[in-house]
Amino acid sequence: MKKGIYLTLSILVSLIILAGCNEKRDYETDGPFITVTSISAGTDEYRHFYPVSYAVYENGKLTLHTEQTDDIKIGEDAPVYETSVSEEEVEKIKSLIEDSFWQLPEDVSDDDSVDGSFYYVDVHLTDSTTRVGGLNPNEAGFIEIVDYVHNLAERENRELWEKQLREHIYKMNPDS
Repeated sequence: MKKGIYLTLSILVSLIILAGCNEKRDYETDGPFITVTSISAGTDEYRHFYPVSYAVYENGKLTLHTEQTDDIKIGEDAPVYETSVSEEEVEKIKSLIEDSFWQLPEDVSDDDSVDGSFYYVDVHLTDSTTRVGGLNPNEAGFIEIVDYVHNLAERENRELWEKQLREHIYKMNPDS
């Protein structure tokens, strides 16, 4: 009798665990479902410390943009790079998220570093947003997501956008 109860409980617990592993997430459809942001850290001129965000939407839209910080004025007319990615690339991002993102701690900083870059990944669901990131993260799953999203923008186009953005920032923030 006890063996039957233990067997039943074991099967029930296994089914609950398997059901939790196959959880279907409702990714944001009105805005980006993932945003990957990087911000330089360390010693440099203040105008070089602006965030660069890659936002990927369910429909395949990819934008690169920046946002105003306490130290840097951006204004309304900052350059934005926009392109599109394939449905397969959108699904690959979701697969990377499901494979590693949800298991990561909130702070993935490398505690032995003092400069470099901050990286953040925000995953937007229909009812919540989860952010993971830190200074020079060294978590393999996190780095894989960041690298994959960064590589979606063609290098030449990204470099042109960054040049235009830097010119814009220097215009908005003249050296005093």
